[in-house]
Amino acid sequence: MPCMPAEVRDLANPWRSLVGSVPGLTAELENEFRFGQKVIFFNGLYRLGGNIKGGSSSIWSPSNVPAYQAYCGWKDVDGIPAEENPAAFDELLTFLRSRGVKLVNGNYYACEQDDHLYCKDWGYLYAITLSVLRALPEQHAERAEFRTLQLGGWGPDCAKGSAYDDATVNMYEFAVEGARRTYVGLLLHELGHAQEAAFDGPQHAVLYEHYKTIVAHKAVLGVEYLLDAETRRIYQLRVFEEFLPEVYMIYASQGERLRRYMAEHPPAVRAAWQAIYEIYRKAFDGIEYA
Repeated sequence: MPCMPAEVRDLANPWRSLVGSVPGLTAELENEFRFGQKVIFFNGLYRLGGNIKGGSSSIWSPSNVPAYQAYCGWKDVDGIPAEENPAAFDELLTFLRSRGVKLVNGNYYACEQDDHLYCKDWGYLYAITLSVLRALPEQHAERAEFRTLQLGGWGPDCAKGSAYDDATVNMYEFAVEGARRTYVGLLLHELGHAQEAAFDGPQHAVLYEHYKTIVAHKAVLGVEYLLDAETRRIYQLRVFEEFLPEVYMIYASQGERLRRYMAEHPPAVRAAWQAIYEIYRKAFDGIEYA
């Protein structure tokens, strides 16, 4: 079986808390950091805040040294590190361009190069994104439904951490500066929207029929990577168009967990899940993940 990066495979497990292992970290602060907030030292003062779920607006409130130290300790373990990796950038750019996919830097203002593409702090993002794409079937990066990948920037209307629109996977500021777990979960979810767009009419109809059975029994998996697992379950139960990309993310990140989950249910639900799983298995060229 193909192997996704460790950060992706870890989505199958509960998001472990660092409270008690990172000095000064409280449950309240950890929740803030997981949701894209940070502590900075600016003009002689410590401030807690950041973008509002990836939006262009931000809110900052007074903070202190212990909270700053807690943020630094949390970021070392769970946060996206600011590190240079020009080799990973070159590899990602070559990978995408060879498949006709455009790379856009939404934070072009932070770039020093004339092409405004390379961001020196995004080495980790370039490397993990490339690892995820390489673990997917080749055609997932070649199809018409995925033509642009944007890193950074801000979402329109209601502030978003990520979005899929017009064959573009958008990983906004919230996603690229928050938690590693959130980034890989959202990346696969948005790539799942590209898969949703690639399904034809008959496939959508079949998927929806089985989805109704699953919803009737509230038989969906919840994965904690942005919101808590239960909230993500409710999200899927209410919106079919969000259920499909979430299944894509689950299929690629925790296939074994999904197969066990399917087997736990009574015949009608199990049959519905098996039918959906088979459609995704074919979409993944027969590839199944651990």
